[in-house]
Amino acid sequence: MNTESPIKSPIAENLSQMQIALHLPCARCGYELRELMADGDCPECGESICLTIIEVVDPASKRLTPIQNPKAVGNSIAGVVCFFFVAVVFYVTAIVSKAPESLPVPDFLRYISTKGLIWVSVAFGLLAILSLVPMLQMCKRSELVGCRMGIILTFFGLWLWSISMALITFVLLNQQTHSKAIMMLFDTCLPVVAGGIVFSGFRRTVPRLGQRSRAFRQAQGSRQRMNDLLAALGVVIVGRTLMATSPPDSNIALLALIVMIMSISLVVIGLGYLVHNIIWIRNALVTPPPAIPDLLRSKS
Repeated sequence: MNTESPIKSPIAENLSQMQIALHLPCARCGYELRELMADGDCPECGESICLTIIEVVDPASKRLTPIQNPKAVGNSIAGVVCFFFVAVVFYVTAIVSKAPESLPVPDFLRYISTKGLIWVSVAFGLLAILSLVPMLQMCKRSELVGCRMGIILTFFGLWLWSISMALITFVLLNQQTHSKAIMMLFDTCLPVVAGGIVFSGFRRTVPRLGQRSRAFRQAQGSRQRMNDLLAALGVVIVGRTLMATSPPDSNIALLALIVMIMSISLVVIGLGYLVHNIIWIRNALVTPPPAIPDLLRSKS
């Protein structure tokens, strides 16, 4: 009977005479592994140092086209997504504050200035545009290959969002009566179209930048996909149309209201997941994983 020799990891064989040259906390307990032999074990918990190295380094990201200023890109995309998320939350809060009395809305929300909430949404939309400026400048210098169209779509979508929020305060919230069509145009159609353009921009940009983050690449279940958000926006339009064309007290109007609430909730939750994903991407860009030649040195 032939006995098979133990299979050794080629990484472990390559590490046999190497020391850790950079700061490297143990993946299990956080013990500082610098200056220790790379093929040994953590003195604190016994975890293989090789396993920590495998978890820390990311060879796949090193094969991608280098970004000249990854910190600026990471901070920029994180600012855009986070500020837009806050802008959407304030707009949704404004919608909730004007919800029918039959809905169980907390009393304090009904006393908050709707105009104030909308103007805060405008402000955060403008902050998102400012956060996008470094990436726009990189596109002009032919950097960020493959992200140009996504960045341009995000830029125009954010501008349309801010303009649509301002129009709501000037047109709908000036105590004048308006037709259902005008109200639907300003309170739903324009914001949804703006959000759809922003999400389309994210759809072209976030996955490309996300390839530099191992956590993003591997998180298939908890990774937010833009198609889901775009579909939810489409359902919002359907629900709002049914509300506008149905008698106020009919079952169809009630069903449309429920559909709208669920769809808007999905958008907010989806954006929250996207913020979580963007934190992974920012961390990978701002503090990229070390390369093996930098992390290790020959034993002196």
